[in-house]
Amino acid sequence: MKTRVYIDGYNLYFGCLKGSPFKWLDPVSLIETLLVRSGAPESALDELAVKFFTAEISERAASDRSSLNDQRSYHLALNNHCSNRLQTIKGNYSIDKTKFPKVEHDERGKEKEPRSSERVKIWKMEEKQSDVNVALEAVYDAVTDLTLEHIVFVTNDTDIIPALRKIQHHNELKLRKPVKIGLIIPTRKSDTERKGNKSLKDCADWTIEYIHDEELQAARLPCRVFGPRKTALKPISWFKHSEKVQEVLNLLSQKGVEGSVPKAWKWLERPLHRADGLEDIEGIPAELMDDDTALEIIHQHAKAYADYKNEVDAFRCDKFSSDLNCFTSTVCVRRVGRKNSSLGAIIFIQIGVNWGQMKVSILRCSAIRILPIIKRTIKGE
Repeated sequence: MKTRVYIDGYNLYFGCLKGSPFKWLDPVSLIETLLVRSGAPESALDELAVKFFTAEISERAASDRSSLNDQRSYHLALNNHCSNRLQTIKGNYSIDKTKFPKVEHDERGKEKEPRSSERVKIWKMEEKQSDVNVALEAVYDAVTDLTLEHIVFVTNDTDIIPALRKIQHHNELKLRKPVKIGLIIPTRKSDTERKGNKSLKDCADWTIEYIHDEELQAARLPCRVFGPRKTALKPISWFKHSEKVQEVLNLLSQKGVEGSVPKAWKWLERPLHRADGLEDIEGIPAELMDDDTALEIIHQHAKAYADYKNEVDAFRCDKFSSDLNCFTSTVCVRRVGRKNSSLGAIIFIQIGVNWGQMKVSILRCSAIRILPIIKRTIKGE
C-alpha cells in the first residue's frame, strides 16, 4: 500500500526526544518500525515517501551556543543518510516582542483572570509554518497523486485537524480510491502526562498513542554519518553521559594517540582489542556509548590505549634525543683543529645539549630530516 508520511519535527522533538539520548534519530527507520505495529502493516515507503518538517533555530533564541551547530549537524546527518528516502521541508523561526498578562493573585490569594492581570512585555519565540506546510503537502498529495493509498501524520498538533477533515471529505466524494489516514502521537510510553488529542484521533483510521524507548533506540543513526562532501558527527551533548564521552574522545584524540576527533571516532567504530586485566564488550564501541556499563569499559580501554601510545612515544623520543646528542658531540670533536673550528665546536656542543632538553613534540621530528641539516651546517654550507 503506497504510503506518505508527514513528520512535524518540532512536535516530535518536544513530545518524544527532548532530554533523551534518542535525539540522533533516523526518522525513516523509526517509521518503518512503527508501521509494522500500526493499523496498516502492509504499508510501503517508496522514494522520498517521508516528509520531515522543521525550522532552523535562531542563534538569538538558542538555549546554548552549541544548539544551532548541533541542529545543523543533525540535518546534515539526515541529508547524508536518508537523502533518497526523506525530504526535509523548512519553515522559519520567529522572534517578536509582545505583551502578555502575567499570573497575579488578588487580596484573598486567588488567581486573577487574564483580563484583570497586568500585561508585561516578553519575547515570543516560535517555530512558524510547519503546521501549515504539513497540511498543504498532505492535502495536495491526497488530491493529485491518484496512486497514493495511505497517509500517516506524526504529530499531536490539532492545527492540522482541518486538513484531515478535508481529506475525509474528499474521500466521501468518491472521485478516487479512498486514502487511509494514520496517526502517530510522538510521545514516549514512560510519559504519563502527555496524551494524544481525542479530536485529532477521531480523524484517523488508526492511531499509535506512544513510542517505546526500545523503538527509539533501535532507530538511532551511526555516530558518524558520511556524506559526499562532509561527515556529520553526533554532538557530544546528545549522549546520555556526555561528560564521560568527552573524556574518551579527549584521551583518544591526543597527539601521539589518534591525533584528532574524527580519528578517535574511527577507533571507536572498531571492536575493542582484548587486553589483560580489562573487561571486554560485544559489539562496536561507538554504538554502545549510551550504555552505562559499556561506556565505563570503553573508557578503561581508551585510557589503557592512550597510556600505551604515550609510553611508546616517550621511549622513542628519549632514544632519539640520546642518539642526537651523541652525534653532535662526535661531530664537534672532528671539527677541532680546523680553521675557526673552536667556535663551531662550542656552538654545536651547545646545540646537542639543548636537543636533549627540548619538548617531546619537537623531538618527534624525523632524524632523517634533522641530521642532513646539521651536516650541511658543519660543512659551512
